[in-house]
Order: sequence, then structure tokens, then C-alpha cells
Amino acid sequence: MITSVKGAADTRCRPPLLLVGLSGPVDTTWRVTGLEGARSVDNTRMNIQKHILAACILLLLPVLAGTNSVHAQSNQFRDSRAHLGIAGGLFTFHGPIDLLQPRSGSNFVREHDPAVALLGSFPITTDRFFFRGMLLFTNFSTKDGRRLVGDGKNEFLTQDIMIFESEVVMTLRAGSRSRFLPYIFTGFGGMLADTFGSTKNTVDLPGVGVPGPERSVYQMPIGIGFDYAFDGCISAFTEVSYRFDLNYVFRNENNYDPHNTSLVLGGMRFCVKNPFKKAAPPPPAVPPPLDVPAYTPPLPRSVKVCTLVDLNSIYFAAGSSDLDSEARRLLDENIEALRLNPTCCVTITGHTDSEAASVYAIRVARQRAEVVYAYYLAAGLSPEQFTVDAEAITTPCPKGKGEECKEVHRVESAPFDCSRLLFPNQ
Repeated sequence: MITSVKGAADTRCRPPLLLVGLSGPVDTTWRVTGLEGARSVDNTRMNIQKHILAACILLLLPVLAGTNSVHAQSNQFRDSRAHLGIAGGLFTFHGPIDLLQPRSGSNFVREHDPAVALLGSFPITTDRFFFRGMLLFTNFSTKDGRRLVGDGKNEFLTQDIMIFESEVVMTLRAGSRSRFLPYIFTGFGGMLADTFGSTKNTVDLPGVGVPGPERSVYQMPIGIGFDYAFDGCISAFTEVSYRFDLNYVFRNENNYDPHNTSLVLGGMRFCVKNPFKKAAPPPPAVPPPLDVPAYTPPLPRSVKVCTLVDLNSIYFAAGSSDLDSEARRLLDENIEALRLNPTCCVTITGHTDSEAASVYAIRVARQRAEVVYAYYLAAGLSPEQFTVDAEAITTPCPKGKGEECKEVHRVESAPFDCSRLLFPNQ
């Protein structure tokens, strides 16, 4: 236990001051006592103002630190499940040595003792606000405190202490995206001296008994902390906090001097996993990439039509169905044109004079058409491209020419689109 005491008790006797006046001497001892009481009140007010200023600074620092931009990181540093923690630190009592006496420069101490704390937390909303409970034990060795208090009364120095609090923690960054996480917290709690009740305090009734120190105090913590995550489940933290004395649980004095406490902690946090929750199955293995050949779009199909308009006609001698050299030359030109235009079909028609359109004449015209058809097939053209016909022309040869008229003895090759064979109505 480490203690620091302001001032020392003044044990010298002070003679009463006498003032000589018209009414005779006046004892002014009460004046000195009143001045000392005023000084004590002023010192108390100054200490409270210092504590409030320190708390404001503690709240302001994390706000200023949180103004810097936070860079999100890809990996998950903390999960949002419940956590348990254990910590150790230094507990400090700020207050009167003897609670039965007014607070003054000689009746004030800052006593430091080791402390052990257990903490538990769970998220309230998302990963920025958490509820935390803390149970702390301190003042394990009371030897120095008993020697300091002496015949006075202060069980917060002479007995073991337990602190229990419920707190709200606000992180200044998103915990899942930051390895280093600052946070602030506040809440409400109580401090109990002589945890297991080895000493008893009688509650004073109004106007009865002597005011005495109680061993239970309400308090409000305000603090700041920093957490460093090793992974999603384990982290280390350190924090400092100050606790304001709100009131004694059983307050019987009209006026009393409050005592406050401070705490410095450092420890570890561990996530709590649900033992009844089944682990999610591992994701399926990623299959190897498929070897898909490059897609080559097909070339647009162009509609082929017959572009031939006319073919050579063949002329025969009267009464003959033989091909002369000129007829063969003309037919060879037709064959070459048909090879260049495979979508063309041909109607082979043999003609005769209408006056001579006897059965014999039509038979000769048919025979001449078949001779031309056979010539085409002999050149390698498909028989499906041809139709053979014979007909008599309605306009006879001019008078006086008779059988010398060439138009009567011709075979005509008329090209057309082969699609007309499949769709004759078009």
C-alpha cells in the first residue's frame, strides 16, 4: 500500500486571541475555527473542480483521436460475440483519512493498492456499442491503512473493497475493421467495503447517535481505453478511469466530504463461443476452371438466288436433231454459266410451227429438247436442274420462207431460280 498525505496535523495549542474594545475582551477562537472551516470547504471545492476537469480531458482526448480518418482493412479483427476478460491494475482512493472528521489538508490521502478485475461484455448494436459488467477486488492488505487511520473511522482504508459496475462502452472506430481500437465508457456502480461483512455499521437515525462512516457508496465511472486485437477472438486492452462518489447508500449526515477513486487496468479479452451452436460446414472446393474453346460466331448466311436472265438458244436444221459445232459452242457457254450459278434451274423447250404442229412435228421438237438435255447431263450437271418440254409457237414463219424459218427449229434454255421447284406458288 502506497499512501501520500497532504500536510501534517498541527498539535500545538493556540491561545485564544483577545480584542480590546468598549465591551471588553472578546474570545475569537471561533473566528479561527470558522476560517479553517472556510479554507477546508474551499480546498474541497478546488479538488472537485480538478476532478471534473480531469474527467472532461479524458472524454475530450478520444474524441480528438477519433477525428482522424479510419482506413478499413480487409480481414476481420474482432467478432461481435460476447467476451470475457481478466485484468490487473492499480486502484487509488482519493479522500479523507478519517471519515468522522472534516476534509482538510491534513485529513486527506491518496492510497494506492493493487486490484484484480473480471469483465464481461456483449454487443448492443452493431460493433460500436457494448454493454459491459465489471467485478473488481482490491485493498487486499489493510495493514498500512489501519496504521494510517489509527483511532479514526474509514473502512475504505481498513477493509477489503469490492466494486461492481454496469457500463456502456462506445468504440471510436469500427471494431471489425481496425486492429487498434480506442473506446470510452461510463455507467453506474457501487463500492462496498468489508465485502463479506465482518464489521457492522449501525444506520444513524435523524437526531440519534454520532454520524459514522458507511461502507457502501454509489459511484459513476468515466474512462477511456485502448484495445489491440491479435485475431478475431483474442485482444489485449488497457484503460484508465475516474469514479465520482454520488452518495452513500445510507446517507445520514446533512453534509459530508465525498471521496473519489481512480483505476488503471490492463488485461486480456477472449470471445465466448456457443457450445450448442453447430459449426457451419466448410465451403465446397472450388472446381478447376473449364477449358472452354473460344467462341467463333458463324458467318452470316447469304441467300443465294439465280442471277441468270437468259441462256443461248440452239437452232437445228429442218427435220434434224443433230448438234452442229455452233450449237455445241453455245451449249458449252450455257454449261459454264450454270456452273457459276448452281442455284439456277433450266426449262428446256423445243419449238415447232403451229401450222406444222402435227404429232410428228411435236415429237421432233421433243427429241431435239432431249438431245440438249443429254448434252447438259454429259457435262456433269445435275438432272434435278432441268425440265424438258415441247410446244408449238402461235406465230408462224413469214409467208414464203416455209421450212427455212429458224425460229421453228430452235430449242430454248430458260433459266429460273431453283426455289420455285420447292415453292411453286412463290
